[in-house]
This record gives sequence, C-alpha cells and structure tokens, in this order.
Amino acid sequence: MIYILYKIIGVMSFSMQDKEFMKIALKEAKKSLDRGDYPVGAVLVIDGKLISKGGNSIYSKKDWISHAENNLIKKCSPIIKNKCLPAIQNQTKDKVNVELFTTLEPCLMCLGSSILHKVSRIVFACPDPHGGATNINPKLLPYWYDMRWPSIESGLLKKESYNLLIKFMENRKEPFWKNVLKLYKNLDKNNGVLIKYKREVNNICQK
Repeated sequence: MIYILYKIIGVMSFSMQDKEFMKIALKEAKKSLDRGDYPVGAVLVIDGKLISKGGNSIYSKKDWISHAENNLIKKCSPIIKNKCLPAIQNQTKDKVNVELFTTLEPCLMCLGSSILHKVSRIVFACPDPHGGATNINPKLLPYWYDMRWPSIESGLLKKESYNLLIKFMENRKEPFWKNVLKLYKNLDKNNGVLIKYKREVNNICQK
C-alpha cells in the first residue's frame, strides 16, 4: 500500500452525487453564516446514503471545538460504530464506505476524528491556508494512522465555499480575522494549490 501525492491547479473530476452532497454541505455553511458562526458545513455519507449534516457553531456554542466536521462525527459516532464494528470483529472483506463532505479543508482535530471513525474518503471544497491539515504525509506518522488514512480530494464547489468564508471574514473587526482574510485572498490570487492523497493498493511502482 502506498500513497501518491497529487498537486493540481483547479477542480478535480467529481460525480453528480458528490456535487449534490457538497451542495447540501454548502447550505449548512450558509446556515452557520446566517447565525453568526464560521461558515463551514459538512455531510456524512455511508455506503452512498446521506446519514446526517451539520454546520460550524463555535460562536453560538462559545467554544473552539464545535467545527462542522467534529459536530457531525460526534453526533453520528454510534451510527458509524454500529456499521463498521461487525466487519472489523468478523474480519470480513465487506468494506463499509464512510465519506465526509465538508466545505473547508479539515483541521488537525477534524482530520483525526475522521480517521478514528473509519472515514475512508474526505472531499472538501476550499483549501484552508490558515489551519488545513490534509497535507500531512501519513508515512511520517505511526503505522496505525497510515493504515487508516483516507482518500482526500479537494476543489469541489471551491468558489462557492470561498465566497462564504470571505463574506464572514470581511464582516469581522478582529485583527485575527483580518490576517486570515489576507491568506485567503492570496490563495485566490494563486488559484489555490489543491492536494490529493490517493490510496493505491499493491501499486506496481512501489519501491
């Protein structure tokens, strides 16, 4: 098993179903924006079926951990465990496909939560030049993480997510958000460098 690092400029090829799931996540991000929270939304999908959706609530809940992905995974943790545990205990080859669609690149916390909950694929819309963690090379981590590292794909409906984030930051007066806004505008100037870690099994190029 190896990981190939792809660097691309622009948007990858996604299915119509992928786009529909991300549109739902964007609606959740808009809800977060409307109530004064950071505009990030997420959707959890298991075996192609929408399980749940949610948004960021760090301001409404007055904490630093209520990210959209973390909220969603915590809420769905029993469902994910019930789906995945039988296959793990029985060591069957029937794989449960757990996918996370999010409008912003996951931070280290949300990425870790996803790995712990057997998420096999993460699709995010906009890269996060301030706190995104998906550029981590899993080969530099302990084997447990490397073995469970998901496929990570980016760029789906990036502009729509980017616009919501910019709108939020432009309306904030804190110096912190002004500095983050500069990072995002530089990202826009460069068209974004989007990263994809793709899991390949028994690749003949492995050395």
